[in-house]
Amino acid sequence: MSILDAIRPGARIKDLDGDGIAEIISVTRFGPDAVNLVYRAFGKVGERLLYRGDEARLEILQPGSNYTSGADGGLGEVGI
Repeated sequence: MSILDAIRPGARIKDLDGDGIAEIISVTRFGPDAVNLVYRAFGKVGERLLYRGDEARLEILQPGSNYTSGADGGLGEVGI
């Protein structure tokens, strides 16, 4: 199943809007090769029309998985 066919409300998609994770609110299909997505990312609601050619850069995250940068967590510590 292709990514466009697998997108459902509640899905979490990496790199839909910038480098973060977007949660899909609604999906409207326009034939076999296009979908309009309403999504929430970075605390804001957005809308995006996707075509088959956009699939290569998207990743649907599995339920319960979180995106991590792989960076050393200690680098984010702040000294007071």
